Formats: sequence, C-alpha cells, structure tokens
Amino acid sequence: MQIAGAEVFSCAACSARLSAPVREVHPPAEDETWTPLDSPVDPCPPRMAAGTFARDPQPGRITWGSPPKGFATSRAGHGPGVDLLLSPGDLIGTTKILSRWGGCCGPGGHEGPNLACAGCGAEVGLWIGDCYTWLEVVLHGRLVSRSSLV
Repeated sequence: MQIAGAEVFSCAACSARLSAPVREVHPPAEDETWTPLDSPVDPCPPRMAAGTFARDPQPGRITWGSPPKGFATSRAGHGPGVDLLLSPGDLIGTTKILSRWGGCCGPGGHEGPNLACAGCGAEVGLWIGDCYTWLEVVLHGRLVSRSSLV
C-alpha cells in the first residue's frame, strides 16, 4: 500500500531500502510527548506515530562516527546535522549491532549507532528505547537518502 506524499529512506552507501513508506510531519513538542516517567506504561510508546517521520528538532544531540570508508557524503539526501526520527515499526532492511545494544530495559543509545544497513553493514542509525528514554529511531542524516513515491 502506498501513502500519498510518502517517501522511503535508503542506505546512501548501497541503496538498500531502510524504511517503509512514511510521510513528513512536524516533530512532537516535548510537552506533547509521553515520557517514560509520566506513566507506568510498559513499554514506552514510540515518539513518532507509525507511518511518519520528522527532522530531529535537536540536531547534534547524537554523536555519529565517521562515514564508511570510501563513502562520498555528497551522495546522501541530507546534510550533516539533519537526523531523522522514525517509529521503530517503520524500519526495514536494518540489523542490530548487538555490541552497542546496552541498557537496562532496552537500548539506551549511549554506545553509538546500533543499527546497520542489512545490505552493506554501514552504521545508519540509532534505536533508543530504554526505560528512561523515548522509544525512537534516529537515522543518520548523512548516511541515508530519501526518495518520493509516485
């Protein structure tokens, strides 16, 4: 099923698809977003609704490593500092980097990128979902490209 105005994200290094079709929305304001300490709900609900994405309103909050060797950043669809928020359910074509999946109840996101492209192994994102964090996926803006569905 295609969503009108939807886009998909792909790995900028190998073009493997990384997301289901999603449409851009404004990121939820912090005071409109459920936070883990607000409720005994377990597990945390996703920060972003399924089928949507937003530009991270706090660019630079995540420290990313260097792009893969031989990667030309001009191939990416975004630029440095443009990270993208998605719901975890909208991910496809990624694998977990288990050595960086630490946290007490889920991945805390403190150990660097923990999602890799299943096609080429490039570190493309971060899954955050510990008991004290929002449940969200942040894709590295320099290592993904986006394309519109017609």
